[in-house]
Amino acid sequence: MAEELQSLLEKIQREGIEKANAEAAELISEAKKKAAELLSDAERKVAELNRKAESDAAVLLSRSEQSIRQAARDIVLGVRQAVSDTLSRVLLDEVGKTLTGGCLQTYLLKVVEQLGDVSGAEVHVAPADAEALLAFARTKLGAAVQGGLKVVADQDVGAGISVRMDGGRIEHSFTAQSVLEAMTATLRPSLAKLLSESGK
Repeated sequence: MAEELQSLLEKIQREGIEKANAEAAELISEAKKKAAELLSDAERKVAELNRKAESDAAVLLSRSEQSIRQAARDIVLGVRQAVSDTLSRVLLDEVGKTLTGGCLQTYLLKVVEQLGDVSGAEVHVAPADAEALLAFARTKLGAAVQGGLKVVADQDVGAGISVRMDGGRIEHSFTAQSVLEAMTATLRPSLAKLLSESGK
C-alpha cells in the first residue's frame, strides 16, 4: 500500500508538474503574443510619429522658404524705392541749380520768339529769380513787356519758369518739378530694368 501511495503521489506530482509546465508554456506564449502586439503597436506609433514629424518639418521648411522669399522681395522693392527716391532728389537738386539765371533768360527769349504775341502772358518764377528776370525782360524784351508780358514772383515755382496765358488756361511749364517728372518718366523704365538685372 505504501508503494501504491508513493506511486500515486509521484503520479499526482508528475501530473501537477506537467500541468504547471503546460500552464507556464501557455502563459509564456500569451506573454510573447502580447509582447509582439505591444511591439507592433509601438512600431506603428513610432512610424506615425516619424511621418507626422517629417510632414511638420516639410511644412515648416516650406513656410520658412516662403518667408525668406517674401523678405527678399521686400528688400529688393525697398532698395528699388530708395534708389528711385534718391535719384529723384538728386535730379531735382541738380535741375533746380540749372534752371536759374542765364537758363531762364534763354528760355524766356525762346518763348517770346516762338509765341510772338505774348500780350497778357505771365511768366511765373521763383521769388529769388523774379527781379533779375524782370530786369532782363525790360532790357532784351522791352516790346514784349510793353505789350503786356508780366514777370510774377511765385513761391510755388521753386526753380525754373512757368508761362501762363489766356487767363491761366494755357500753361507752358519748365519748372524743376516738371523737368524732373519728364526725366523720371524717361529714366524709370531703364532704372527698373537695371535694378531687375542686378537682382538676378
